[in-house]
Amino acid sequence: MMFSQHSRPRSRRALALAGGLAATALAITGCAGIQNSTGGGDAGSESVTFTLATGAQAGTPNAAVQDWFLDRVEEVTEGRISFERTATEALCKAAEVADCVRDGRAQIGVTVPDYTPQYFPSTSMVSIPFLSQNSQAIMQSIYDLHTSYAPAMAVIDGNNLHHVATWPVGRFLLGSKAPLEDAGQFAGLQMRASGPIIQQVLSGAGANIVAITAPETYEAVERGVVSSIGGAIDFPVNYKIMELLPYWSDPGVGQYSTFGMWVSKDAYDALPDDLRQQFDSVVEELNGGEGIAAFNKTAAGQCQEMLEAPTVKNLTAWDESATRAWEESVGDTGAQKWIELATGQGLDDAKGVLEQYITGLETYADADYDDATSDCVAAFADR
Repeated sequence: MMFSQHSRPRSRRALALAGGLAATALAITGCAGIQNSTGGGDAGSESVTFTLATGAQAGTPNAAVQDWFLDRVEEVTEGRISFERTATEALCKAAEVADCVRDGRAQIGVTVPDYTPQYFPSTSMVSIPFLSQNSQAIMQSIYDLHTSYAPAMAVIDGNNLHHVATWPVGRFLLGSKAPLEDAGQFAGLQMRASGPIIQQVLSGAGANIVAITAPETYEAVERGVVSSIGGAIDFPVNYKIMELLPYWSDPGVGQYSTFGMWVSKDAYDALPDDLRQQFDSVVEELNGGEGIAAFNKTAAGQCQEMLEAPTVKNLTAWDESATRAWEESVGDTGAQKWIELATGQGLDDAKGVLEQYITGLETYADADYDDATSDCVAAFADR
């Protein structure tokens, strides 16, 4: 399923940044997890098994993207590429997945890139707030960067990884014990959030950011380590935070963080040519619309769970004036912070990478996508 074209308004922040930036000009035989079989020496029958390390919680939209890809690769290759599917964090903790793939404990990994940001400066620009709402445009633009723009490709290759896909986790929501209706209420809050730039923006507004992974969040709220969280809709639903925090709101930030999928560069390079071509064809399908379709299919069911939860008092959207005031106070500092951060993490030509990314957002601005979170806000208004 490729994305279809429908008219959608361009992001004001993307247009402004585009103008401003332009102006400022293993599969080695015997390695753990890999099994090779040549079926009697016929290269055309060679098969491979990759071990999966994942931080995607079962039942979440991110796990749905992962599972679609694994299933489709096995289908297209007629089982010649197969996957040993380990449970969430069974092989490696969420924050260690990238290292597990790099060192050969696994050959394919799925987790939040922000847990090991030093490896993924070429994808973290999604955390620049107010830049884009369109999840399909974001996913496709990042894919294009890692197939056609040398600096983005080089930083991933240099970490012994091969980029498969990076997709937004969903619109940024705030969960709290009392309603949060504008950025002036952030002062003094102990808050969990991921995404390097949105973390800095929240901190600049007075929040104290606590860096913990998604699976650790429930206990952190329960013990009072954090009193509020910033995250996608899977936090209240799949991570059960709606049992502890009754008020949820959409401040209008848009997409803010990502999940990523990578394979070991050694394992990818060792694939026979025909299998690599089939693998690449599925990667193209995934980034061309099927990934977001799988994500949205699961995300659509999350709202009903929130609506039915007796512990959830409300899910609202901030008044446009409150969102606009926060956006204006942030200005273009998010882009500059990201350029500095990504450059420090070893990304060459970070400004050029951001320009290419924003160009991609504009190219795919009309890509059709469903916004389950916005639909859920509307459903709560009608409850």
